[in-house]
Amino acid sequence: MKSKSLKKALAAMLALSLVMAPVMGVSAAPGTSGNDATGKVTTTTNSNASTESNTSVSAAEAVVIPATSSVKVGGKVLVTTIKGAYMSKTIPGTVVMTDKAAIAAAYGLAAGEQPYVRIYDISEKKSPAALASINAAAGAVGGTVVATVNMELGKLAGGKFSLLAQGGAPITMVFGIPKTAVKAGYAYAMLCVRPGGMVEVLPDLDTDPNTITFNTTGGLGAYAMIMYPAA
Repeated sequence: MKSKSLKKALAAMLALSLVMAPVMGVSAAPGTSGNDATGKVTTTTNSNASTESNTSVSAAEAVVIPATSSVKVGGKVLVTTIKGAYMSKTIPGTVVMTDKAAIAAAYGLAAGEQPYVRIYDISEKKSPAALASINAAAGAVGGTVVATVNMELGKLAGGKFSLLAQGGAPITMVFGIPKTAVKAGYAYAMLCVRPGGMVEVLPDLDTDPNTITFNTTGGLGAYAMIMYPAA
């Protein structure tokens, strides 16, 4: 199915997601977070925000969080360009492809600030509204949800994390497709549910059957990898 057809099929789901906007809350509103001297990851949000993205973990847990990630595309290993907390266990490789300096320039990062990403698995139990929109959108094209993650594309400044602006310059990502989901006759794409409920369709830009390459922008989103019958 071509990306235009995919987007057309999801038009009704976009309207539904906007109706659901008051209850989406896929994660907390932008706040501040960072790593203290013990390695503990902390998050600060305002009192009216959802606590969905409060990713505080103990120092013992923090030491096992990978600060980098890689994926193989066409026999070549690609390594992410920016540091982060690459915590997904359901997607085999989550890589930022856009150059670190290009992201910093495009989003106006100042001296002492650096791009940083946090990626972690989410579930229907933890993010029911986001998953409801994702499942409905996938169903609209006869698709199946393969994996779901929250991705926070932001920056670190003085040890504190904050989100980059949503809707800024494109940032290219490459996600590995789980081996159990790689099947002939299927196409793949990413869905992104933004705070407020808007659903974005992110088509696969590469030809490798084991990966999805897509463009997104800064900020927070609940991302779903989907597979659907190819045209």
